[in-house]
Amino acid sequence: MLYSKLGSIPKPETDGTEGWIEVPETPVAPEGKEVVWWYPPGWVVRDPKPEGDWNWSQSEEKWVETVVEDQGDITIIDTSSNTSDVFVSAGTADVSVNLASATGV
Repeated sequence: MLYSKLGSIPKPETDGTEGWIEVPETPVAPEGKEVVWWYPPGWVVRDPKPEGDWNWSQSEEKWVETVVEDQGDITIIDTSSNTSDVFVSAGTADVSVNLASATGV
């Protein structure tokens, strides 16, 4: 039997503290699949991660491709002049924010 505490990866022994639960033994994955611990629901048999930028969606129970949009260079300039003004440059657009007014100070 394996044991898990607060969703931790199961192991064969506890450290003697309260809160450990018994979990099923690790299933055997069919060829071309992998087994991972995902709490909840527990053991998940899934396809291995594809090449590239993919993330596991537990709600959809499948790999979903990560879409990254090129936002250009973003530069934050801190004038360190004890003011609350911050200037942000994102490509060709510049933005000036007064943090005192933005935070309600």
